[in-house]
Amino acid sequence: MVFPSDRPNQASGQGAIIWSAGSACLGGPGARVSPLSTSDVPGTPIVPHTAAGKPIAPYGPITASGAPHGQIAIAGTSPTAASTGILIQGAAGGPFAALKTGGALAAPLALDTAYLGDMALAGPSNGEHAGATLDVHVERFYAHEFTRDVSARAPGGGLMHALTLAMDFRGEALAVWAQRGSIYARLIPNRGGARPLQRLGSAGSDPRISALLSDDNRAIVAWTEQRDLKTSVYIDRSALGVRFRRPQLLERFRDPSALTSPAGSPSLVRLSSESVLLAWAGAAAGHWVVRTAPVDLDGVLSVGTIDAPGTDVLLADLAPGPQDDALVLWTEPLPTRTGQPDMARQALFAARGTESGGGHEIFDEPERVGAPGPVSNATVALDPNSDGAVAAWQGEAATIEYSIRGAGGAS
Repeated sequence: MVFPSDRPNQASGQGAIIWSAGSACLGGPGARVSPLSTSDVPGTPIVPHTAAGKPIAPYGPITASGAPHGQIAIAGTSPTAASTGILIQGAAGGPFAALKTGGALAAPLALDTAYLGDMALAGPSNGEHAGATLDVHVERFYAHEFTRDVSARAPGGGLMHALTLAMDFRGEALAVWAQRGSIYARLIPNRGGARPLQRLGSAGSDPRISALLSDDNRAIVAWTEQRDLKTSVYIDRSALGVRFRRPQLLERFRDPSALTSPAGSPSLVRLSSESVLLAWAGAAAGHWVVRTAPVDLDGVLSVGTIDAPGTDVLLADLAPGPQDDALVLWTEPLPTRTGQPDMARQALFAARGTESGGGHEIFDEPERVGAPGPVSNATVALDPNSDGAVAAWQGEAATIEYSIRGAGGAS
């Protein structure tokens, strides 16, 4: 879900729902783009194409973000070489063009955007030294191509996982990833070479990472570590100069209901006021719950909990809005006769939160977004112009379903 913007309350281009279609889908495999109208209603899906009408859709797992000049960027693998990455950019309705980099791209790829529309891309170098070098490319808001290409040393000796990218207002970028059983970070300043490689902590299996980079030359990284059906949630707040210290353990528990940590955990977002909100998956009374907390220079502040009696609350996404607000999205599986959650029958819920001062975030009553059914890959974003929201997910028979929430809460 992408809404290109150049400030938190000003869209710079048309929004879109973007997903990766399979080979059995009409038009074959590859990315699909459904442009959103001014009322956020999705239009007819299109296969990304060039100005000459030639298909140019990335394949496989894709990632997308806003880009300069109100455009969107989509990264995935090349249709002709599964080991090679490709990045395309264009308006939601097309046409699109490939953005060239200094070298060949490889998966995994990460994208992020910042105020004014700056955009950054990160991925491991392709070739015999894959995993030993990280390439970061930055496109400034005034440009139509990458204006900065930096190669930085990585630990090597293994593939990168959970690569995450964060940008700030100055066009700097922070790359964080898992490799060789550890979490690593490198800062790419807006001039000069990359800052030294930093090890933040251990990664465990299937790590999930979220990161923010601030204009005050500080950063925050949160991640989950899973070992032997146990989940640990960490946060590391850097000192000035983006120098990371000892991470803080937020929560450690045995995974409830024999389910692994939800895909949306952890999530860090910057509100329009520049405040930071963190959400992660925790546990209480033998069930998964959603934790939320503001984060500032003093640390993680008042922690709130979203739960549901007798069932699990599985964090799916957290998105910032234009009015110092955020929307948290989660699923609630229906229980079976044995008491285990039925993952084929999950109801989708959302709640809007706003800062109340004093280190607290107040969330409204939950709203049901989707009736019980198969739900996966759920995501949400808020329209910068209206503060309305669009949620999308993969539903029955692998179809893409969506729900629209108006600025007043109507859907």
